[in-house]
Amino acid sequence: MPQAAAEKRIARALSLAIQKPTIASGPAAPFLELHTVLRELFPLLFTQGDWETVEERALLGRVPGSGGAQPLLFLSHLDVFPIRSPGQWTAGPFSGEIRDGFVYGRGAVDMKGHLTALLTAAEALLAQGFRPKGDIWFAFSCDEEIRGGSMQKMSRLLEARNVRPAFVLDEGGAITMLPTLCEKPAALIGIAEKGRMRFTLTADGDKSTEALLHAAERLLRMHFMPRICPVTGKMLSALSGEMTGLQRFCASHPGRLQNRFLRRLEHTVYGRALSRTQVRVSALNGDALQGREASVTFQCSVLPGEQTAELLRRIERVTGDERLLVTVDVMDEPSLISPTEGSAWDALTTAVQVHFPGVPAVPYLLTGASDARRMENLCPYIYRFSPFLLPPEELQREHGVDERISIENLLRGSAFFKQMLMA
Repeated sequence: MPQAAAEKRIARALSLAIQKPTIASGPAAPFLELHTVLRELFPLLFTQGDWETVEERALLGRVPGSGGAQPLLFLSHLDVFPIRSPGQWTAGPFSGEIRDGFVYGRGAVDMKGHLTALLTAAEALLAQGFRPKGDIWFAFSCDEEIRGGSMQKMSRLLEARNVRPAFVLDEGGAITMLPTLCEKPAALIGIAEKGRMRFTLTADGDKSTEALLHAAERLLRMHFMPRICPVTGKMLSALSGEMTGLQRFCASHPGRLQNRFLRRLEHTVYGRALSRTQVRVSALNGDALQGREASVTFQCSVLPGEQTAELLRRIERVTGDERLLVTVDVMDEPSLISPTEGSAWDALTTAVQVHFPGVPAVPYLLTGASDARRMENLCPYIYRFSPFLLPPEELQREHGVDERISIENLLRGSAFFKQMLMA
């Protein structure tokens, strides 16, 4: 296909997908409309594959293989982050506007761009007569942004069908720069993610509101010792080749010289998230005048090697007051750590070298959360990576105003996925 036609086709596909406002907590209709759009855009994939709807909105699909090889599993999610400041956008958040080589709209980066590049690659391979040796599975959740259960449901379905993939590939890292650590872009491949806990501290009656505020203040003052966990140690070792002098030597020996790097990590938001467990306020609720009880909701991220249960015990000790109630609604342990050796890792890093020459493949710790951990019962080779070159200023648009992705990124990402689909 000529370059101009390929650009137009993939940009149009993403634009149409963005135009369906698939907010996780919103109505089901936009999700079902998106299903229809995908079937129309990628007819070979949806006619040659076996597809089913899960939890009314999610999609689980399989392209049958000829046999003799392990299956592959590719994840994505159909839901998008809510719009907070629609009036500040230069394009409508769900317009899917194509302008100056970019596609604009909520989900362009997270993660309808990833989804579009993946499905474009699969459709192109099928059009060329490709038939995989092992089954290729696709699991697209509908509630990733709210930590819902659709991916977990699909994981159980795959386990019941005895699907044991050679690898799982989901979103997480991208090709970007790490401030204070590396001045050149690196392909950050998530091999693990922090644990997550969300809890709400509620006051029992108006007279306990002051106790609630004092407890919230104590929680925010909790001290967590920074440290270089094994995943971050691997990241520093991989980045050492891009450094010089003393910094290179220190990165090559992160265990012995961790204090130097801990001081560097303290200078950035990501660095602090990378090196310590964190507790933050995410919502304040209540109105005494209207009879609604006061509460504070907290989000916690837990470093690998620590446990959410121990954190909860510490929180309960800090807030110990019979007038206060701690209610936990999310409690996920830190994920398992995926290997950085073996055929799955080699296939992924080779694809990075082919499509992004000169960019080092670097294992790293995902400080956010993804659906990938839901597949730990199926496979130890779980990787979190979107094949897009995203400078820090572009990453800042994710979940923000004027979220966008370049058409060049979409095409290169599709070429990357073609290689991974044939792995």
